[in-house]
Amino acid sequence: MTSVEEFIADHALKNGERLTTGNFYTNEKPNAHAPIGMMGDHTHDKGEFMWSYRYMQMFMRDTRNGTHTISNAQARALGGFSVVPESMRMEMHMFSMMYGLSDTVTLMGMIPYIRNSMNHVTGMGGKFTTRSEGIGDIKIGSLWRLWAVEAPSIGAHRFHLNASVSFPSGNIEPTDTTPAAPNGQRLPYPMHLGAGTIIFYPGITYGGEKGRATWLFQALGSLPLGRNKNGFSKGDAVTLNAVGAYEIIQQWLSGSVRLSYNRWEDYDGADSMIAQTVQTAVPSRLGGERLDILGGVNILFPEIFGFENRLALEGGVPIYQWLKGQLQTESIVTFGWQGVY
Repeated sequence: MTSVEEFIADHALKNGERLTTGNFYTNEKPNAHAPIGMMGDHTHDKGEFMWSYRYMQMFMRDTRNGTHTISNAQARALGGFSVVPESMRMEMHMFSMMYGLSDTVTLMGMIPYIRNSMNHVTGMGGKFTTRSEGIGDIKIGSLWRLWAVEAPSIGAHRFHLNASVSFPSGNIEPTDTTPAAPNGQRLPYPMHLGAGTIIFYPGITYGGEKGRATWLFQALGSLPLGRNKNGFSKGDAVTLNAVGAYEIIQQWLSGSVRLSYNRWEDYDGADSMIAQTVQTAVPSRLGGERLDILGGVNILFPEIFGFENRLALEGGVPIYQWLKGQLQTESIVTFGWQGVY
């Protein structure tokens, strides 16, 4: 028992309660897992294995400069651009696994498959679409349990550390045909399938539970480790999540609300093979921040031969965006399935 747990245990004893420690997970609760749009929210006991599949779609449309939507003509005037993006759709299939290496450490791995499409308009009114598709950056990591305490009057409280890295398996040189390059040209940064360099993702997660209610707070960072072979790197980023969930039907259905704040910096360096004829090709315009509100449901099915199955859906919209002349996000939807044995 840690000093923190001892302090809380003493407080519980004064109230005539016995403190339970080390319980990091509550079985048979649909909201024992965070909304499906989140990752790394819970740990597993030694020998426990979980696999999951997620389908995520993000749709972007119209250009935003600062906090205001601007016209295509205004977007072109930002840098004398000859082309302006009108909309983009990003789809991702994520396959992931988690394994309880011990009662302290949970290992995880993620393999994404990404499909991007972006619609553009030229200064003369012509329209065209570019596409990219393939495996993204593979990520491996671990979750480290810190402490967990539980008592009738205070509920359950659990903390763990997040630590993972992604490897440059995604293509950073996608090409497609454009009116200026019928034989194909290298596409701007938002169309890339990876970062081209190793990225470290540190974080910390706190989860609470009392009765049918659960809540969760998570802070995650994204720190690229140097520039890639094409002379650039993604900017540092941070994500903050706050979740509240309630078990609507015990042991079967829960609903959730999540606030997700994302801030990302401009790219460092530039790929000399990417023509800066459009704002998505300008590294100093790729930073921004966004606050999303999302609603979700988790459905937990009865165990079959020891297998726990869960279906989940989450969707939402931004309530605040600050960008540097980039496409603004319109909607985010994630659907997924998780199995635990």
